[in-house]
Amino acid sequence: MGTPVTSYAGRERRANPTRRLAALAAALCALWAQANPPDHFLSGCEINYPPFCLVQEDGRADGFSVALMREALEKMGRTVEFCTGTWAEVRGRLERGEIHALPLVGRTPEREAAFDFTVPYLTLHGAIVVRQDNSEIKGFGDLRGKRVGVMRGDNTEEFLRRGDYGVVLITTPTFSDAFRLLATHGCDAVVVQNLVARRILQETRLKNLKILNPPIPGFSQQFCFAVRKGDHTTLALLNEGLSLAIADGAYRRLHALWFASMELPSDRALIIGGGRHFPPFKYLDERGRPCGFDVDLTRAIAREVGLDVRIQLGNWPDSVEALRKGEIDAIQGMFYSQERARFLDFSPRYMVVNGVSVMRKGTGPLPETFEALAGLDLAVQAGDTILEELRTRGIQANVTTVPTQEDVLREVAEGRHLCGIAARACALHFMHKHGWTNLVYSEQAFYSADYGYAVAKGRQALLSKISEGLSAIKASGEYQKIYDRWFGAYEPEPIGWIKALKYVAYVAVPLLLIALLALVWSWNLRRQVAARTADLRQVVDALAESEKTHRLLAEQTLDMIWAMDTDLIFTYANPATERLTGYAPDAFVGTHLSKHFDEAHLNDLMKIIAQEITKGPENSDVILESCILRRDGSSVPIEVHGRVIFDEAGRPVLLQGTTRDISERREEEAKHEALQAQLLQMQKLDSVGRLAGGVAHDFNNLLMGIMGYTELCRDLVTDNPPALELLDAVLKEVKRSANLTRQLLAFARKQTVAPKVISLNDAVANMLTMLPRLIGEDIDVAWFPADELHPIKIDPSQIDQILANLCVNARDAINGTGRITIETAPVSVTDDYCKQHAETLPGDYAVLAVSDDGCGMDQETLSHIFEPFYTKKKVGEGTGLGLATVYGIVKQNNGFINVYSELGKGSTFRVYLPVSPEALEAPQAPVPDTIRIGGSETILLVEDEHAIRESMRLFLEQIGYTVLSAESPEAALRLAAEQAKPIDLLVTDVVMPGMNGRELSDRLRTEHAALRCLYLSGYTANVIAHRGVLEENVHFLSKPCSLNELAHTIRGILDQPA
Repeated sequence: MGTPVTSYAGRERRANPTRRLAALAAALCALWAQANPPDHFLSGCEINYPPFCLVQEDGRADGFSVALMREALEKMGRTVEFCTGTWAEVRGRLERGEIHALPLVGRTPEREAAFDFTVPYLTLHGAIVVRQDNSEIKGFGDLRGKRVGVMRGDNTEEFLRRGDYGVVLITTPTFSDAFRLLATHGCDAVVVQNLVARRILQETRLKNLKILNPPIPGFSQQFCFAVRKGDHTTLALLNEGLSLAIADGAYRRLHALWFASMELPSDRALIIGGGRHFPPFKYLDERGRPCGFDVDLTRAIAREVGLDVRIQLGNWPDSVEALRKGEIDAIQGMFYSQERARFLDFSPRYMVVNGVSVMRKGTGPLPETFEALAGLDLAVQAGDTILEELRTRGIQANVTTVPTQEDVLREVAEGRHLCGIAARACALHFMHKHGWTNLVYSEQAFYSADYGYAVAKGRQALLSKISEGLSAIKASGEYQKIYDRWFGAYEPEPIGWIKALKYVAYVAVPLLLIALLALVWSWNLRRQVAARTADLRQVVDALAESEKTHRLLAEQTLDMIWAMDTDLIFTYANPATERLTGYAPDAFVGTHLSKHFDEAHLNDLMKIIAQEITKGPENSDVILESCILRRDGSSVPIEVHGRVIFDEAGRPVLLQGTTRDISERREEEAKHEALQAQLLQMQKLDSVGRLAGGVAHDFNNLLMGIMGYTELCRDLVTDNPPALELLDAVLKEVKRSANLTRQLLAFARKQTVAPKVISLNDAVANMLTMLPRLIGEDIDVAWFPADELHPIKIDPSQIDQILANLCVNARDAINGTGRITIETAPVSVTDDYCKQHAETLPGDYAVLAVSDDGCGMDQETLSHIFEPFYTKKKVGEGTGLGLATVYGIVKQNNGFINVYSELGKGSTFRVYLPVSPEALEAPQAPVPDTIRIGGSETILLVEDEHAIRESMRLFLEQIGYTVLSAESPEAALRLAAEQAKPIDLLVTDVVMPGMNGRELSDRLRTEHAALRCLYLSGYTANVIAHRGVLEENVHFLSKPCSLNELAHTIRGILDQPA
């Protein structure tokens, strides 16, 4: 059968040489097309995937993703045309090469074989849609066995088919069809991206459907542009265009256009808050109505973008707290600070507000730097960002806070404080209002703060709307009108040439009239001429002095001031030019613009100059950023403010402007972005920690019940070895599960601990004997303790947890034989270090370092290592909780942890624990855990879990105690009231409905003063422990615990002297 085929193929090759040429030509054309992307692109749009891809009634493709691709290609000088169809149809067209790209493709493993993807421009989470009358489906796990609708070929279908979720899939051409099928009971649920679900519910108005919260765990989708596999040229073009669209604000504008309506409230007005006593920015007038620059600005923005707003002014601290609690939607006029950025998002600034110092005349020099404030008696408004700045800089001053800026000035004017800090405009307003002529303020602003709108974290839609409106009113000139209306009175009006000419005219005209009447009034005229001439000389001298002043300002300013002709030759440069460029002003003048910029930046400048000349005399100032070349060849980032000057005929005659070095600003922005990334990682870990702590209580209660009944059963079958072996296996698994819960609580920083002052060296040395059993004999352990190391305060078991987890992690990174190095050292952390690392605090620390010579980690792995359940190990070889546990323990003890790793070279973990000023505690002898200890005392047992309560009651009665058992605090109070004999011990759960264990103990001790108490809990919820640290003289056992351990603890409490 093989020969005829080969022969046939040979005949085909001999008979069709033109076919081979045609195939070669087609391949060459495909390669040329990839290397030379067209000017006009073809793309595809799904007919019903709102708000990303949809088709309008006129047949036009539309949606967020469609508009974003148009914008990206327009940035690259290309146009695009969209065909429409179902997902299967447009996907097939791209696979066959009939179109160049698709605007909306979720990146999945199944699709990576057929497509290449741009960087993701949006990440969405999956959601479950059910009917309003649904009572069975409450989360993703409830979908097993249910009929689930999805769009055919969508990434949700791929996700559900990828895993063993046990669902019955029903596919439809579009998600709208799936929603209608669900509404008519054709399926039990629909799985879809959350935003898509919200948009479809808006459009279809299916009132009997709802979206479940929270989102589906493990299902998030990155949306990208997609091209055919291997089309790298088109991919690079789309990536560059997408980056430009994001950088210039087009992405934010489109996001607000398509998503804001879904995220903003539709049933009420937006509440915009702020302080009520900050004129002329914002205040309440005599009738209690909001007034001021910020108020007018907010109303103008609302009109521009169609927002329904209600302005609510109140006490400043109350307004900030209301924003944090979600009681208001935004604050108008808020100073940006790093501390506030931890819980708020800010709009672009719309003003820079300068702060000045205010003193009474004659009381001393006005401070103009932060350092000059040290030791002064200061009055500052409560909540002012200057307080945060003083703390950050470590300035020690005698600060008194008052409610308002008016109170700040009053304190200084009436002599109760030496100096006050206030915004310059506020100071001028109140000094004029009250006639405080005895006050002076510093001409030099010693701090400036960005001033803008603030919203709670995650309110990006509202922030985009506000930013969009702000840009619009700035472009229309409305912003400038509002600014002039409120701040014109606080800015001196410059003397222009027209006004100066008017002054000259006032003198010249009378002189001309006098000259015409010279024959009649000769003698009198000479006297008047002399007088008028003297007046004119004063005016001319004033003008000369004004010109001298302006020239002096140009010579002394730190910004470069320049002018050049229409041939782009510089005709003027001030002395600051040399500091910026390295050229003296004389050497700079006469040079061409092209000498000072590289080709890319020069081309950008030439385009902008051409655009401004084309606009004509009506053009406005241009503000742009670029990079200028210094004389030594280095490049400096700059901000340019420039303008084209036209003559009366409308011809360009001159270009002039200023240039500022923004190197420091760029560095600060980079530092801010780095700190923001660290902050986001901290918030992410904290969120997971709160979830972990929340499940621990119920899980530990279940384990406690299993352990108790298993131990009781074990006592009943002591003569049955097979049964004992099975019960021991159950206890072993219970202890493994309990250890898993303890690790979760340790990560969540909710592990209940009893810290002691210990030697870190001694704690590590005690653990060294156990390490060979953990890591094996093939790995060498080197131990280098520091000679002089201050003690630390920590629960000793936590040091064991830290060291064990770090050494096991190091063992798993070593292939075969290797070496683990353990070291301790004293370290002092400085303020400068803390400014660069968001999770650190200055002070003295004891450092525990664990290093290995294993495989090391890449940057991607390093960014996730402290997340719970994140692991690179094979299934069954680890839980992914080891390093998460270390992180939680370190944070619970106010420390921090650093990691350094290189692929192929190993890793080093450094744990920083704060040293303790207290003396070392004497070691306590261990309590044996082998003998049950009983007694005859009366015990009140309170536990809301039936299984735990019954197993403990049976056990305690077996060993001789009288047990009063209660299922709730209320029942316990009734039992205690009916009991004639004294109660010796209260054994109670901590977290219970209605009343916690601490409150129950306090109530009982009003009648039983000598009552002792033992608390049992899997999670104390800060009832008897603050941030996991037990209060003094509190007896506590962590669930689950063995019955023997319970008996020992009870006996130990009862045997203590009263």
